[in-house]
Amino acid sequence: MVDQETRGEALLALKRFLACETTNDEYEGEYPLPTLFGRKESKDLAIKAIYSMSWNWFDDFNNHKLEREYELDPETKEIAERCLAFLETNYEYEWQETNFISTGFVGSVLTTLGLRPSVPGVEERIKNHLDQPEGDASVWPFFRHEDFSNAKHEDLA
Repeated sequence: MVDQETRGEALLALKRFLACETTNDEYEGEYPLPTLFGRKESKDLAIKAIYSMSWNWFDDFNNHKLEREYELDPETKEIAERCLAFLETNYEYEWQETNFISTGFVGSVLTTLGLRPSVPGVEERIKNHLDQPEGDASVWPFFRHEDFSNAKHEDLA
């Protein structure tokens, strides 16, 4: 079910966070999260999925904006832009997976310590996390490349 009202709230919160207008703590307060803030839960699965992906983009222990050492890398910025684009559509979230809060997406302590030489890119981790071969993981949260292309064209119109 597409919940346009809640998507609008999520879109505004995410836009402000990505533009470094808000800190991670403010973002969490603005994003429509029912389980953390006692709000009515939306049946729109995109709300939970996009938030859980974005949770991997900030330090949960320090209050900060997405700048300097917290600035998103180009690959993650691309995913964030797709999240914004998705929230502006009427497309159903078709992926079964809505939880991306896992060690598979967070920077590993082993990598930081130099004990693990490399970590797959974000796109590769998304692809490995999703178990629906009929979907195109390279355009997540969209399910089909066609839907992503249509959303980009609608945005330009």
